[in-house]
Amino acid sequence: MHLTYSRPDCKNIVPAIGIGMKALMLAAVFCISACANLSNSDESGIKVPQSPLLGAVERKSGLIAFISSDGNIYTMNQAGQDLTQITTDATFGDGQLHYYSHVTWSPDGSQIAYVSYSGSNPQDVEAQLYVSQSNGANAREIFASDRMIPRFLYWAPNSNSLAFLSAQKGSNSQILRLSKLDGTESQVLDSGQPLFWSWTPSSKRMLIHGNGSGPGSRLAYLWLGDTIIEDGLQVHPASFQAPDFSPDGNHIIFAGITDDGNSALITLERTTGLQNIIAEYQGTVSFQWSPIDDHIAFTSSQDDTLTTQNQRPLTVMRNQTSPIQLLSTGENVIGFFWSPDGTKIAYFQGAVSQGGEIRTMGQFTHLELHVIKIPQGESKLLFSFVPSEQFATLLPYIDQYQRTLTIWSPDSQYLAISGYTQQGPAIVVAQAEGDFEPRVLEPGILAVWSWK
Repeated sequence: MHLTYSRPDCKNIVPAIGIGMKALMLAAVFCISACANLSNSDESGIKVPQSPLLGAVERKSGLIAFISSDGNIYTMNQAGQDLTQITTDATFGDGQLHYYSHVTWSPDGSQIAYVSYSGSNPQDVEAQLYVSQSNGANAREIFASDRMIPRFLYWAPNSNSLAFLSAQKGSNSQILRLSKLDGTESQVLDSGQPLFWSWTPSSKRMLIHGNGSGPGSRLAYLWLGDTIIEDGLQVHPASFQAPDFSPDGNHIIFAGITDDGNSALITLERTTGLQNIIAEYQGTVSFQWSPIDDHIAFTSSQDDTLTTQNQRPLTVMRNQTSPIQLLSTGENVIGFFWSPDGTKIAYFQGAVSQGGEIRTMGQFTHLELHVIKIPQGESKLLFSFVPSEQFATLLPYIDQYQRTLTIWSPDSQYLAISGYTQQGPAIVVAQAEGDFEPRVLEPGILAVWSWK
């Protein structure tokens, strides 16, 4: 199944504030690719049929929050019904920008956080961070600045507080703050460049990975209270971004240097400090623990570029004294999401259209969305598409975004993506089993499903 493309307005997309150069380059690649496919879209594309009757009668699961092409935030169910407008004042007039980004659901599904940007141009904006009820009511500003721009939001598992990373204009400085949503000023927790973290399931502490894999790299617990206590781990981090906790909080997973000097994916038991090598790798690694059990999924590559020459299989291991590899599948896998019930993984595989031009370093022209069953290993290609620029910019940091957003419905039956259709970027919902064709819902540039 192939979503057909129309010409994206590559000069008039919603600006991506606070995105690294690698992410911007990736977004540009897909934007150029979508434009390049215009000339033969009518010849090779297949129009995606919609299923309004099926959508009307099927059981609904959670809500999809999405950023519309008009720059505002909306919510809807998987059939495109119960459309609710969360924000109303986005504008792209001459000399004036006002738009929204970074929409993020609280784990209990009762609240939404998002960032508002306003200014005369994308390089000179003021940012406001808001939290509202799931229907947009009682929106309140919890942070505002014209110097520190929020670029990543991550709710505590108990939904009582919101951590966010902000970047200072004109520098690489990044500050981690915590808002308890009680009207008090946000609390500064940490700083680093780069800085990634994961919440423990209890919401009482975080696991911080700061400053990359160089001499200043650190992996540490942050204990949260009136005083922030940092408890450093005596490990040597390898090349990776975001650490993770096991579902019960008893283990962490990170990438470290072994006694033999090799890079390896390692789990550590929190109470005993016992380490277990899951798999060695070369280059860099991205991973996520299953939401329900001891399964760990990861991709690794010899460098951090996303190219057709760079083979990146998806591997699933079982964490035990002698780790067992359950499966390894695909190639050029550049992002994946566990289903909430832990029985499936949706993964994106970079591909080049038949006859398509391979550009500098062999960048992909589109993505293929696959779903694989765990542990059976049965995989199915749902469809291929050119992602929206906003989704493409998430891919280089997908291991961090896996922790804070999902494309899965709460019942693990459906997926929502944002990709180009004949009418432009839109929100598309697909059934995980692949029994029915995907359906195009509303125009939109990024979709996030609620956890509940």
